[in-house]
Amino acid sequence: MVLILGAWASVHAQKYLTKEGVIDLYSETSLFVIEAKNQKVACILNADNGEVAASTLVRSFKFKEALVEEHFNENYMESHLYPKSQFKGKILNFNQINFSKDGSYNIQIAGDLTMHGETHPLKTTGKLTVKSGTITASTEFLVSLEEYKIKVEEQYKDRINDQIKLTVHFDLKPM
Repeated sequence: MVLILGAWASVHAQKYLTKEGVIDLYSETSLFVIEAKNQKVACILNADNGEVAASTLVRSFKFKEALVEEHFNENYMESHLYPKSQFKGKILNFNQINFSKDGSYNIQIAGDLTMHGETHPLKTTGKLTVKSGTITASTEFLVSLEEYKIKVEEQYKDRINDQIKLTVHFDLKPM
């Protein structure tokens, strides 16, 4: 009986999904601006417990200049060694969200961000909007190149900021 109830609960768990989430990457120094967009981010949200998982291929970041994109993948992110980045966490205040009613909510998210072979805790805030059965979620946070052991050559240290801003946007639909 317990197994049947457990299976029924997992079948009826309300989950939302996208495979076309967006991450904008931005960094600026007085000498250089780095901008990229990734429109191939997968994300799943479990509305029953607030768990969130997102994943992307590092090579999906697109830059205006091909040479910058090549350096990003080969020299910095080493996407041949570390092809994926992912986040696994939870919306801490998910019990304050009514997923069956249109509305807008400020959210707090905590979990682990893995990139470049390094995993570190991440805690940030964001916004979640429920409208007509779909969910729009967004957040913005900084990551440190040094913390994720992404090496910048000495001659470029004045051109590349250690703090990189990531802006994330998901339009999630029921599974």
